[in-house]
Amino acid sequence: MSSDTVPVSPLDEDLRFDAVDLIGRPGAHRRIERTIAAPAREAGGAAMQVPEGNALAVEAELESVVEGIYAHGSVRAHLEGECSRCLDPVDQDVEARLDEMFMYPEKVKADELEDSVLLEDDKVNLGPLVRDALAMEADERPLCREDCPGLCPQCGFRMEDDPEHGHEIIDDRWAALKTLLDEDSDGSDGSARSDSSDSSDATGGTAGSEGR
Repeated sequence: MSSDTVPVSPLDEDLRFDAVDLIGRPGAHRRIERTIAAPAREAGGAAMQVPEGNALAVEAELESVVEGIYAHGSVRAHLEGECSRCLDPVDQDVEARLDEMFMYPEKVKADELEDSVLLEDDKVNLGPLVRDALAMEADERPLCREDCPGLCPQCGFRMEDDPEHGHEIIDDRWAALKTLLDEDSDGSDGSARSDSSDSSDATGGTAGSEGR
């Protein structure tokens, strides 16, 4: 992560802490606590997220070390989302661990810059760390309950409301044959009736001739 990273979320501003009093003083440390209102849900983000306006409580220790500022602590939040099977509302209380080393840029080798988190303008930005920690702690495929039957794959019916719900499914490969068999069955009945009628007429006609 480069030192000129531009904030992309309100969290990057609300959870940015000045560390100038700790820089260059190995062993010095400072505790921070901050509760902020969660920003709008991130489109395409984790299935479980903090609803907009709900509290995000961050507690952390900033500790000065030779390489930079070591931040460790936790974030507590209430997450909400939808059941991955039936789409009913689901919620989850989490406490996620925060653990990151914010490196002094001059302490990082050129080939390690891309994989390092840098101290930015003498400030520690916990925003990305909090987002990642919550995403890691949240259920990836949340369920309202373990045995949730979900929705009918054919029509979207909620299976919880009627466990016996179902559809007759005909393989497309046999659908045309079934149609032909149905038509043939109808035609055979008609032929049988026609043959029977013709036979009756012929019998009646012969009997009438003998009578004459």
